[in-house]
Amino acid sequence: MSLDDVLAAWAATARLPDAAADGVYQRIIMTPAPGGKQFGGLGRTWWRDFSADFAARMITSTRPVPWAA
Repeated sequence: MSLDDVLAAWAATARLPDAAADGVYQRIIMTPAPGGKQFGGLGRTWWRDFSADFAARMITSTRPVPWAA
């Protein structure tokens, strides 16, 4: 039995009914953002921007720190 099989078996028993899942989703997306602006969804490039920032931070973290050398 693979991990995929185990996860699929768990998901089959832990699944929310569609109406409940939709209710959770609606409450999340209708929650106003700080400052009173409603969240309009993720931008088209959010994943690329996130990945690029994450990669840059990882690379930077491997460089020696001048004061510690």
